This record gives sequence, structure tokens and C-alpha cells, in this order.
Amino acid sequence: MRFLTLLATIAPLFAGNQNILTRLHDQKWETPYDDWHKGHPSAKCRPFDGPGGLADEEWCYRCVETNGPESYETSFYAFDAQKPACRLEQLRAWQTGPSVAEVQSAIESQLTALYGPSDSINAVGEWSSGFWQDIRHFRANQGEVYLYRRVERSQPEAAEVRARSASLVTARAEDEKINELNAAQTAPVGTPFDRRLIRDLSKEFPGVLTLLSEEPGESRRPLQRQTLEQLLAAARAAPAGRKAELLLAADRVSSLLPDLQRGDQNIYRRELTIAGFPLNYRYNELGAVWAYQRDLLRQVWRDHKNTEWGDAAFLLLERTGWDTSGTCEPGSDQFRQVIAHGGEFIATHPSGAPRLEVLLAVGQAYETWWSLSRAGPNNDYVQPKNYREGAATARQKAITLYERVIVLGPVSLEAALARRELPRLKLNLDTVQRRYFCVYD
Repeated sequence: MRFLTLLATIAPLFAGNQNILTRLHDQKWETPYDDWHKGHPSAKCRPFDGPGGLADEEWCYRCVETNGPESYETSFYAFDAQKPACRLEQLRAWQTGPSVAEVQSAIESQLTALYGPSDSINAVGEWSSGFWQDIRHFRANQGEVYLYRRVERSQPEAAEVRARSASLVTARAEDEKINELNAAQTAPVGTPFDRRLIRDLSKEFPGVLTLLSEEPGESRRPLQRQTLEQLLAAARAAPAGRKAELLLAADRVSSLLPDLQRGDQNIYRRELTIAGFPLNYRYNELGAVWAYQRDLLRQVWRDHKNTEWGDAAFLLLERTGWDTSGTCEPGSDQFRQVIAHGGEFIATHPSGAPRLEVLLAVGQAYETWWSLSRAGPNNDYVQPKNYREGAATARQKAITLYERVIVLGPVSLEAALARRELPRLKLNLDTVQRRYFCVYD
């Protein structure tokens, strides 16, 4: 499919930026990388080297070409899990020199003639858009085009065009689901789990609502201690099911505000006992705080397995990589514990609410293992030779688990993330997955 098809008749009117306009016109979206590279043998291309994140940065290959004051960056992506292939989905083209303003004006006239006036003068959520000025945005054949002036310190000013295919625009729309999943798992407060605790407990313990709704500051430390004492006192005499929920709420409250007391830095552990429950703290040198070690969370997991709250505790521990130290104390390879515990959970829980997320977590753990085996020489934290044994099998298991996630929950947030990872895994292209690899530096 050609992009900006009418430029062929208009571009000759603007010789000053003829090459950029011609390149846009000649661009064929979804051209396979190998086919494109044959026609661009001088392009300097590199495979994905991370860190990735959302759709724009989850490319397979990125190629750069220079022609005098003009430069082109062509990016290839794999979004189809059924027929994975790296295809051309994005082009950045920019021109430097004394005529930047004229080039930008000429290109804007072209784009306005094709698509009508710009529908936005903002760039919401665009990476590096802090360097963009005089922004124009156009919808183009279900894709999109940005035009702007890039003003970046220590770099020459440039008139720049960023064009995306319809496939990449669709993938970027899926970012909202992936962001929602990440927030549900890692947000400081207000997660779905927090909302459940608030619904169940806030009438009896008002501090739960205050503390778990908004990220607390130092002014709420007295409320934190008061609420913690109330929850643990109630838990001491509560029946099993209610006790488990109260302990999980107390664990969550304990985790919100690390203790700022410095104390003796040569003593890296200390214990606090409330209502008969021990809470252990470890000194975190990087943060200069005492970090709570999640004792109550582990207690619920140990004492209430195969119950609603025991499964919730398991899921929270799985998210931490089974390392609650905050300092990578058990070592970097969290993925091994996630695989071991997660595999046992999957075998004993053929159905149930947490199953989908556990399948995803174990898939990410296997993907982490495989990706570590592919780490490049510039990675200071990874020795790839330590992970090569079993890595090929780990990749296949990650693929299988992600496919199960999609089948079991096709419209779930977990499936959106699985669909993002699958194509490059199937193509054996490194994803630089580090979800369950711990670095404390």
C-alpha cells in the first residue's frame, strides 16, 4: 500500500525538499525487511537492542540513511502473531541547514493539500516530543503523519516528518491496555487489589481508604501506624478467611512508607512486633531507608494456600519475583523462582481468576531467561553464557504460554501484552525482556 499517493503530482513544485517528499510517496508500508534492505544496501541497520516499552519502541530493525542535509530512519515491526514478519511501519525523515523554515512550510502545504488542515498542534504521549516545535498532525490513509521542527541541544535544528502505517497506529492504540495492566500490577496505590481491600474494609478501618487511594506522604505516617495496629489487632482474633484479608491489608499498608530512620548502618536488619506479628526490615543503602520485607504477605501464602486470599498472596509474590528484599538479596535470577512456583500453581489450579495472570508471569519469566542468553557485549549486568543452557526451550515455553493466554482470555489485558511479545519471539529476535531479572546498583 502506498502512502501519500498524491505527492507524485505535487512534489515537483517543491524542489527544495524533493527527496523527502519523494521518499514519502515511494514508501510502501508493510514491505518485509529483507525485501526493503535489498533495495537499500547502504543503509546502516541494527536489530532491536532495547529497552523497548510501548509500540513505537518495540521494533525489530531500525535503519538509517543520509543524503547530504537529509536523513531517513526506517523502522520495521512485527505485530502479526499468526504470520510474524518484520515489516516497514514507520519513517522519520528530517532536513537540516539554513532553509529549515522554508522546508517545513513547503511540506505543510503539501500535507494540507492532501489531507486538509492539521487536526492537532500537540504531541500527546510522543517520545522526545519535548524537542518538537510548530507541531502539525495529519490523518493519512488510516495512518498518521507528524510534521514539526526539532530543536534539541547540541544538535542542528531540523524540519522533521514522522509517518506511521495503519498497523503501527493500531498497535499504539493497544498501548492503553498494556499501560492499564502495568498499572494494575505496579501502581503505588489504587490497584484493583487496593480497591477490593477498600471496598471490604474501609467502613471499619477508614485509614485503609485514605492510605490506599492516594500515594501517602510523610504527613500520613501516624495514620499508617494507627491503621496497621488496628488491622493486626483485629487479625489476631479473626477467623481464618477474615484474618487472611486483614493480614494482606496490613501488609499493603506496611509497604507504603519505608522507614527513614538511619540507625546503625552496620546492622542491616531489625524487627518490629505489632499485636504479636513480627515485621522485619532490611536497610536499603541505595534508598537510605529501612524496607519492609513483606512478612505478612508470606504468612498468608504459607497458611492459607488454595484459598481466595492465599491465591491473592501468591499472585502478589509472583509479581515481586519472590524477592521481597528490595536489594536483590536472593540474586538476580528471579525468573527461576517465578517458573518454579508458577508452574506448580498452574498444575494445581486448572481454572480460577488468577490463572491468566500467572500464565503470563511464567511466560515472561521464560522470555527473560531466553533474552538473557542473547544479551550483547555492552550489557554490564548480564553474562549471557550463564543462561544459554535451556534457553531455546525457554523461548518455546514462553511462546506456548502466551498463546494459552490469548486463547483463554482473548480480550483481556494479559492477552494484549502476550500479542505484543509473540511475533518477535517466534522470529527468534531478542526482545530484551528483563521483567524477572533483578539489578541492585
